[in-house]
Amino acid sequence: MTTRWSQPARRLADANYTRRLSDAKRAQPRLVLAVAVFTFLVSIGMCAGAVLAPAPPVAVPLVVAICVGSPVFAGWEVPRALRDERIERGQKRAVAALRKSLEQLPETEHPLGL
Repeated sequence: MTTRWSQPARRLADANYTRRLSDAKRAQPRLVLAVAVFTFLVSIGMCAGAVLAPAPPVAVPLVVAICVGSPVFAGWEVPRALRDERIERGQKRAVAALRKSLEQLPETEHPLGL
């Protein structure tokens, strides 16, 4: 026997799902930026390790490829992540300005007395 959700319950479930998706979308640019910074730092550490403890000649091309390629690959999405962060910041400012202007409006009674 399958149970059917009522319309309000279904709308509530959909709203919660949408909210979780929007939270994940909001966190994604920050995650992209964090991964790019982490990759850059690991790459610097690997290059420093290869310089301080000389790597075998066979491994040098691999170390160079990893030290250069990894940050480039991780930084591929950084421009889009920065754009998304700026858009989100602009939206927050717009909402704050709207709320401020709504606070300045006078309170009035409903025309029908409801």
